[in-house]
Amino acid sequence: MRQEKMLIRNKGSLFVLSNTINLLLFLVAGFLSAQQTPQEIISKMGRGINLGNVLSAPVEGNWSGAATAQYFQEIAQAGFTNVRIPIDFFGNRTTYTGSATTFSPNENTTFTGSRSDFVVSANYLDRLETVIGWGLANNLVVIIDFHGSTLKSEFIYTFDQSQTAYYTHPTSEKRAADLAKFYSIWEQIADRFKMYNDDLIFEVINEPYFHISETDMNTINNEVISIVRNSGGNNITRKIIITGGTKTSYEAITTIDSQILNNHDFLIATFHYYRPFQFTKSSDYRYDTNSWGTTLDKINIDTEFDIVKNWANGFTPPVDVFLGEFGADNYYGYDYSEGDLKQVSANNAPNVTGYSDGGPDPKSRVAYHGYVANAAIDRGFAFAVWDSGGLSSKTIHFRKDSGIAIYDFDYFSIDSFSPKSTSPSTVLENSIWVDDVKEALLNPYTQPSCNDSNILKNMDFECGYNTEWSFIAVSPDTQGSVSSDKAIYEDASFTSRSGSHGAKINVFQAGSLNTALLSNSSISVD
Repeated sequence: MRQEKMLIRNKGSLFVLSNTINLLLFLVAGFLSAQQTPQEIISKMGRGINLGNVLSAPVEGNWSGAATAQYFQEIAQAGFTNVRIPIDFFGNRTTYTGSATTFSPNENTTFTGSRSDFVVSANYLDRLETVIGWGLANNLVVIIDFHGSTLKSEFIYTFDQSQTAYYTHPTSEKRAADLAKFYSIWEQIADRFKMYNDDLIFEVINEPYFHISETDMNTINNEVISIVRNSGGNNITRKIIITGGTKTSYEAITTIDSQILNNHDFLIATFHYYRPFQFTKSSDYRYDTNSWGTTLDKINIDTEFDIVKNWANGFTPPVDVFLGEFGADNYYGYDYSEGDLKQVSANNAPNVTGYSDGGPDPKSRVAYHGYVANAAIDRGFAFAVWDSGGLSSKTIHFRKDSGIAIYDFDYFSIDSFSPKSTSPSTVLENSIWVDDVKEALLNPYTQPSCNDSNILKNMDFECGYNTEWSFIAVSPDTQGSVSSDKAIYEDASFTSRSGSHGAKINVFQAGSLNTALLSNSSISVD
């Protein structure tokens, strides 16, 4: 059984801070913040967003605008309460100072170097520290997540035999060197940020499960947890986000070794969710489902999120859960920085135009983001939606803070996807957000107030759990019989109070529809 260790310290107060002194004040305040349990920090994290494609790019600014202090002000002002910052320390950001120049990928070759031979760029650590300081100064919970394309090619792919260009044998010199490098980077991260307060969280690695086995991920998780804890300071109780290997999406979290969760404190488990891919990636030529929102669509999300929730509840105390990424492509595959369809792959034969051949319709994209966000919150998870700015295929915040020109979607039109025939937008966007998606992410489903004596309510339906309510169709169609193929009537008894809706009618055929009545037992009013 896990036990939560509590360290209670005097809580310092921070108000409006000048950007020039943020970092100093946060270092001083590091030991002054009250220690929080994982459950408390998950509640505080709530609804968040990813700073995608910025610090994880090979060069900051290549894939999205460079980070600014204004960005963190804007997301905090909007109502988001956490920001996940993907980072990549591989590539030229970490150098090897030992004598070897290459390492053998073949079995039974010996690595003679050490972790101390790997040195992280001081400039990159300084830059990361600045960006973290901006987030904390705006009272955001900040997650730093080991992420990026060079992390994949230089580390994650090396575990996967199907990645023939990158794979290294488990007993090889290169595998040992790559692990030493990964652990060395974590030692240097842990040391640099060990005095930061509890609102800074470490995430071990992004989406390892496509290429790293369950066994290898358990080994990596154990070692990084030990590195962080042994570094001292606030890292003794730093919240660490982990996931499992082999399985993907919502199932990855369930492969975390129970021994890790039972034997270590202050852990948070994570999963990502982009299902169904046919919808969330529908601007890609491989996928072509552009609408979302049927009863079955929502049931699939509820079912898979319940699998995660039931797994988490199988521990004592329950494991706290963070949905680290989810999202769907831009409306119709629109590129906000071009005012036109996004070019997705000019060289792929199935998509001869080289441009988006579709994408989520606006209503479906908004509905998907809102439903997934609230499905997470309803189950006690925190989340960070994926957003990689105005240059990307998944845009929520335009990143105009870093000087990117953004064109208003409302002035764009499509005549044909193939051949591509569009009227690009030339009107600059006034907002800094895709506003309807942002609002869907931030707005909880509201329950009716049960304390207003001026409104007559049925206490079973509106102020309690659904009891004895049902939908019935009462009007005949033109053939004189009740039609059952024009609408679905759902009483949603399992979510009437605690979930996203109490009752609903899904109509899928326009025209002469039946009348639906919501019925219950007879009541009398004195």
